[in-house]
Amino acid sequence: MFYPIAKRFAKVALGVYFRKIYLANMDSLPTDKPIILAANHPTAFIEPIILACWMDRPLHFLARGDLYVSNLLLRKIYDWSHMTPIFRLEDTGYSNLKSNYGTFEKCYELLEKNKILMILVEGRTCHEKRILPIRKGTARIVFGALEKHGDMDIHIVPVGVNYTNSDNFRSVAMIEFGEAIRATEYTQLYKEAPAKAVKKLTNEIGQRLKKNVIHIENKKDDAFVEKLFGLKENETDGSFLPVSSPKNDLLHSQKKIAEYVNKLSDGDKNKLKENINSYFEKLKKNNLSDFGLMHKNYFSLKNTIFLLLGFLPAIFGYLTNILPVWIGNSLAKKIAPAIEFRAATAIVFSSFAYLIYGAVLYFTGYKMGFGWRVFLLLLIPLTGYFYVFYSDIYKKWKEGKKAAKCKERILKEILEERKMIKKMVAGL
Repeated sequence: MFYPIAKRFAKVALGVYFRKIYLANMDSLPTDKPIILAANHPTAFIEPIILACWMDRPLHFLARGDLYVSNLLLRKIYDWSHMTPIFRLEDTGYSNLKSNYGTFEKCYELLEKNKILMILVEGRTCHEKRILPIRKGTARIVFGALEKHGDMDIHIVPVGVNYTNSDNFRSVAMIEFGEAIRATEYTQLYKEAPAKAVKKLTNEIGQRLKKNVIHIENKKDDAFVEKLFGLKENETDGSFLPVSSPKNDLLHSQKKIAEYVNKLSDGDKNKLKENINSYFEKLKKNNLSDFGLMHKNYFSLKNTIFLLLGFLPAIFGYLTNILPVWIGNSLAKKIAPAIEFRAATAIVFSSFAYLIYGAVLYFTGYKMGFGWRVFLLLLIPLTGYFYVFYSDIYKKWKEGKKAAKCKERILKEILEERKMIKKMVAGL
């Protein structure tokens, strides 16, 4: 009962936090086979929640065991949410490692029942745009299940999880399902040489997963590659609705940019950096943004009228919805200051705070009568969501206005620099 209710509520929360969620090739998953989703792990637990919300079949996934043993309430939440604890040496020490036997048995049971099991195959969270070495646990679970239940047709599906910036409100999530690996292809090798089979399957998972993950080879390149990503993203204007989309254009363009930079010589890379830095310095000097430069049309009569007419509803939505969001963000900063955990915990704490807030509104409306109950429970959340939409439009309108008011000579000069950068990456 908890899982479907939490799924609906989380879907709304994620739709507010993310501007867009791309889920490419999800329809390629087999409907009647046991599946392991082998995913990378850039945030604490946003990626399992996204997949749980948008997949038709219930999702089961492994989660940190140290939280599971900490108190009874968390154990219940794990059970209700289809989470199975995995005990790592770095989290719980040696004392709970034996509990993993029960975890593996649970995984074998789920696969035998044709369930979907998600495993974060890097084994640790890393808020970077690169793939980490894949741990052998996934392969061991696959072969353990085959040993226990025979030649099941387990499909190991690599799932690349990418974000424009998961720590920023109204960022974009880009998830792509890759080509499945069938466990039966490794059965014979496992019978002959188990260790070799585990290593080979682990390597195959890593190679296929890398095809679906943005991978910047050198950490020193992160900052200027992010600027290149922004240039490409700003050339399109993502629609507000629907929240989710099966497209993978943005992900593939960013992957190509990362691959291009990875292959550059140091000299060419430095030249590209100089051009990018010069371009963004000129934007800053003239109080412009790259988005505004590309979308002057957002400063239009239609959008101006919308912003004027929608101002009061938007302000009402902001003032009546800010409290649970503020509570969630404040708790996240105190309890989980690390960037990998901050966004995930902020979403969860804000959601719980909003549940309590909703209960207060309900009982307030109950005392005041039916009309007030409808007003409090419908109008407040709807205007809160309207504020998010209004804020998106306002930011784009403001950036478009700056570009529209700028002198044509300056715009032309800055656009020429942008074209020069585009020519340098024309191989894309």
